Amino acid sequence: MKTVASRDNPAYKALAKLASSAAERRKRGLTVIEGAHLVRACLDAGHPVAQLFLTRAAAEAQAALANRARAASAVIVELADPLFAAVSGVESPTGVIAVVATPAGRPVPPGARFCLALEDLQDPGNVGTLLRSAAAAGVEHVLLSPTCAFAWSPKVLRAGQGAHFALNIVEGADLAAFVAGFAGTSVALCGEAKASLHDTDLRGPLALLVGNEGAGLSPALERAATVRARIPMPGRAESLNAGVAGSIALFEAVRQREAGRGNR
Repeated sequence: MKTVASRDNPAYKALAKLASSAAERRKRGLTVIEGAHLVRACLDAGHPVAQLFLTRAAAEAQAALANRARAASAVIVELADPLFAAVSGVESPTGVIAVVATPAGRPVPPGARFCLALEDLQDPGNVGTLLRSAAAAGVEHVLLSPTCAFAWSPKVLRAGQGAHFALNIVEGADLAAFVAGFAGTSVALCGEAKASLHDTDLRGPLALLVGNEGAGLSPALERAATVRARIPMPGRAESLNAGVAGSIALFEAVRQREAGRGNR
């Protein structure tokens, strides 16, 4: 294991640039993930780790993780505590940072069983929350419009808590074209819709469409959807957070599918 204690070290300088610059990460096709849980999720999914940076304490506490990464051809580097703190994106660093190739999204088949499409979601926390909910609900594919927050940014990764590696994430997607070619039911979440989500059949091949935190879905995408549906809200709140609304819709689909299996 190499030990780095100087800010002039090329490996540290490259890591610092990646950690601080979204443009650099996009240009190099690399993602920085922090925390043993996320690194473990990455390895569990069979996704290789290029570099694993550890503090001395973490190298001792996470020896098994380091061995797994090393067996998958990762370069292991022990980073001095002050250097690690300088590149960490959290208030209380855990001492584990990995650099991985950003996974490329795969084409979504027209007959996909369960999809989530996000249009113009700006908040990284909402995007990460929805990715986490999607993975928990059994979604296979998540499509993000070009104006969404970058799915592989550190904030979205932290909010996703490893969900990224359980999903096919397609960024920069043409959602209108996807909906037009989708063979199942596409459901646009819309607070003004007449149909209730609870009365909408979500049991077959499904694509749920969630829009911007303030403006919602674009009128064109709403019109393109098979169904417009609202989440019943008998209380006094005017609207729901986009991450919450999308999660409710995902698990309403899970509820209906589970109930359908019980009736067979």
